[in-house]
Amino acid sequence: RFEAEGERREEKMAVSRAVQRGCFCVLVCSLIYLVVLIASSSRVSTVRSLRLADDVPVRPPRKPVLIYTATKFFKMDVSNERFLSVCTSSKDWCTLSDDKRDLRRADAVLFHNADFDMNYRGPAYKKRNPDIPYVLWSLESPANDVFRPRNNFINWTMTYRRDADIWYPYGRMERRTKQIIVDYDKIWRNKNESLPPATWLASNCYAANGRSVIINRLADVGLKVDKWGKCGRPPPKCDGVQLQGDQCVIDLIKPYKFYLAFENSNCRDYVTEKFYETLRSRQAVPIVLHRKTYEDLGIPSSSFVALSDYASIAEAVRDIKRIAGDKNAYLEYHKWREQYEVIPEHNDGTGFCLLCRKLAERSQMPARERISSRKSYPSVQDWHSDEMCDNSFTFH
Repeated sequence: RFEAEGERREEKMAVSRAVQRGCFCVLVCSLIYLVVLIASSSRVSTVRSLRLADDVPVRPPRKPVLIYTATKFFKMDVSNERFLSVCTSSKDWCTLSDDKRDLRRADAVLFHNADFDMNYRGPAYKKRNPDIPYVLWSLESPANDVFRPRNNFINWTMTYRRDADIWYPYGRMERRTKQIIVDYDKIWRNKNESLPPATWLASNCYAANGRSVIINRLADVGLKVDKWGKCGRPPPKCDGVQLQGDQCVIDLIKPYKFYLAFENSNCRDYVTEKFYETLRSRQAVPIVLHRKTYEDLGIPSSSFVALSDYASIAEAVRDIKRIAGDKNAYLEYHKWREQYEVIPEHNDGTGFCLLCRKLAERSQMPARERISSRKSYPSVQDWHSDEMCDNSFTFH
């Protein structure tokens, strides 16, 4: 009897220990999940805190804000209609002007890097008021940048980089306020099974990161790719490579399951409209080089395929072909649509809304505070340099 009771006690103790171990495992797993969730939320919230939100200043400006545009925008005028019309508030009290007579009363002077002549000696170069910030506006990666002003010439930066003074990305992804119903069957029906799984549209075939070489290697290993533009066939119904959101480009790419959204260089935060429009209007899955670049911007990890996840190019091709042939596997890359939406920024000029707000709030600072807040970039080309890029690529 004593032996039986002893065995029962041991069994109870064993069960108790097993339960304790189980509870401990559940606790550890829960803690790990919580840490991952907090880290993920932190990354997204960091990006969302930089979102291009309302441009209403803390207090209405006492006088209209004037920005003198010292350069063109890719040889086009920097107009109020194009760049300020979408602003919630600042379109009513902020103005862009290229009239040299307005320089003296301007609140800021704007230089678009691609239109800046290194021999520029215009009025903004000669007559400098230290209380007027000079702003570098750049959409290009450092690999394609020729902006070389003198030291301490630039006070603020307005670029796609999150650490710019005014964040002006090509696009962003934002959580929906309420979940929507996605027609996944329609997304699948829009894909043409007679076409190759992937496509690419480009005008620059000799990019700094060698993207053409990688695309050719993908094709050599067995991934069929339709190439359009200067690096392939002329796009039907399109006069060359149009704006990425143009309807003819949407119609061209939408029947494909994947789009090779390789940028022309691998630089910090440099994600252009080709990626965002692939998700938004073309409803295809982007294939990119480096995962980290996109996750740093709060982009859902399940919305794209990254070559950096794979051990070899052959492994990447096998997996892409597997996903392309499996309806359920492919549509998993579209599940993000229920909770996120793509907000295009590049053509909306929303960076200008934030610039106007920043200038309005600055104009209301006490003189001493405004003077103490002055800053300049000793060498803006060092800030916007090739060191922000890594144009090499290796598999995982």
